[in-house]
Amino acid sequence: MTRDHRFGLVLWATDVGALADFLVEVAGARLLGRHPGFAALEGPGCDIEVHADETYRGHPWFVALTREGVARGIGAELVFRVDDVLAAYRAAIRLGARVIAQPYEFEGRVECQVMGPDGYVFGLWQPWNPATSG
Repeated sequence: MTRDHRFGLVLWATDVGALADFLVEVAGARLLGRHPGFAALEGPGCDIEVHADETYRGHPWFVALTREGVARGIGAELVFRVDDVLAAYRAAIRLGARVIAQPYEFEGRVECQVMGPDGYVFGLWQPWNPATSG
């Protein structure tokens, strides 16, 4: 991890490229580098690394993930502030995401939730501007 931020994520993936592309196109992350089995990205306020499953063969969950196909992000939501929720939502759908909640207005923001590659749930949000909202 580059350790440029106070917070970092390491995500396991069956397809490193697909998850990295999703993070770039949907969540607005910046790709820093990609190699077989690995991608480094900079997200808003965090460093993100995506590793292929074989990186963690000794991890206690490795067998369950590869044998059972368990959703890796189960019980967590990765929340990203984006410039345009509707555009990010459409990009997610185009990339095959499953809709959890379509864009909606709530407590001063517009947000939505989608399930992306490997079952990771992404919350996407932007501040709501009532002057430009329909």
